[in-house]
Amino acid sequence: MHTAISDAHEKSKYVASTTAIHQANPMAKVAGRYRLAAYALTVVAKFRAVCVPDLALDSRAPARTRHLTTTAERRRRVLNVTAMISAAIIAFFGVQGLLINREIWWLPVLNFGCALVFLMIPFLCRFGELVAPLVFFAVAYTVVTVLCVYLGTGTGLQLYFVVAAAITVVVLGVDHLVLAAVLASIGAAAVILLEFLVPNDTGRQPPWAFQTSFILTVVTAWILLVATLWYALREIRRARLAMEAEFDRSERLLANILPATIADRLKDPTRNIIADKYDDASILFADIAGYTKRASDTAPGDLVRFLDRLYTDLDALVDRHGLEKVKTSGDSYMVVSGVPHPREDHLEALACLALDMADAVADLRDPRGREVPLRIGLAAGPVVAGVVGARKFFYDVWGDAVNVASRMETTDVEGRIQVPQNVYERLKDKFLFEERGPVEVKGKGVMHTWYLVGRRDDEAVRNAVELQPVSGPTPRSA
Repeated sequence: MHTAISDAHEKSKYVASTTAIHQANPMAKVAGRYRLAAYALTVVAKFRAVCVPDLALDSRAPARTRHLTTTAERRRRVLNVTAMISAAIIAFFGVQGLLINREIWWLPVLNFGCALVFLMIPFLCRFGELVAPLVFFAVAYTVVTVLCVYLGTGTGLQLYFVVAAAITVVVLGVDHLVLAAVLASIGAAAVILLEFLVPNDTGRQPPWAFQTSFILTVVTAWILLVATLWYALREIRRARLAMEAEFDRSERLLANILPATIADRLKDPTRNIIADKYDDASILFADIAGYTKRASDTAPGDLVRFLDRLYTDLDALVDRHGLEKVKTSGDSYMVVSGVPHPREDHLEALACLALDMADAVADLRDPRGREVPLRIGLAAGPVVAGVVGARKFFYDVWGDAVNVASRMETTDVEGRIQVPQNVYERLKDKFLFEERGPVEVKGKGVMHTWYLVGRRDDEAVRNAVELQPVSGPTPRSA
């Protein structure tokens, strides 16, 4: 209110000053008109900013719909379709009026004017969410009432009030349910008043035209109601399908970040902390040898494409063996077996994965044509697993076995799979190993390690190991 008064005061001072200028200089009169028009547009812009603040919302959306939510946008489309159908119906009745009795010229004019307003409904949506529907129902109620009073209730035009009651709920939605109820109640009151106050036939149309109008009213009212509800239900169905698609997409994305069982537990609002202890699990670390040099002399795009292809192939191997990739960090790749689903053969499954990973990269070349040898380390033992972080949370595994597996990888040599003594003892009956010997491991001291070579059921590998005993290279500390 204070803003409006101040604007009016400023406008009065502006007009008074420009009047004096116009009297002194006739050319200033024309320029003054342009300035006055610009000022008027500024006042209108301020008024719209105050009355329709939603216009300032998301600038990335189209200008005419940026102030509407997704649900409101759907209701807007339903209103536009209803308005277009209503415009066609009312224009049809205007043509009928011209053919029946041209002497009552104002009835067709009223019909065509109403049709023109209905055609403008889509443009009124830019003035706010409620402007267009209120204009639509106000004009529709007024025209139907005038026609009923002039022609009589026997034409059946009051049926449109019943149709409007259903359309108000669809167009306004539950967000404006009170307003929809008020509009529907006004329509119901109009039907009752017209029934008691207006005669059935005012005699302004011949009987055949009167009966024809009744039939056309029933048919067009049915068409309007069915078409509007069909379109509204179609929009709801499309929104539901889109929501289901987004839900499936979010579920897939979550499954890519967390194990399925962990994701299900994370969605349970009653569980605040997800942490599990596993008495026996196995861990694998794999690393690209010489990755730092490769990253420094390879174009960023080529490097990312190369890593994506490598990790995609490794992910497929992990899925094939039914294991769980925990994370990747640069060129480091971590897999766990027996977590989050305990299994008795977790170590055997992880050893098979390690051998398949080594075979998968045997013929792989980086963007500059160089070989891509991996260093792979395995370890087994008790671990703790859980989800940490509130934002960008992740599933991780901790424990001495994790540290040992990491050290097995960092003290490994290119193209080999190194394991500690306890892993060798558990797998020596099913897999073939080459003894490396003692290795100085940071934080663990000297550890006796072995190279995993292959499966015992692989005759070619078994013969190669028996014919070529290996003496390990010089140990190095991590």
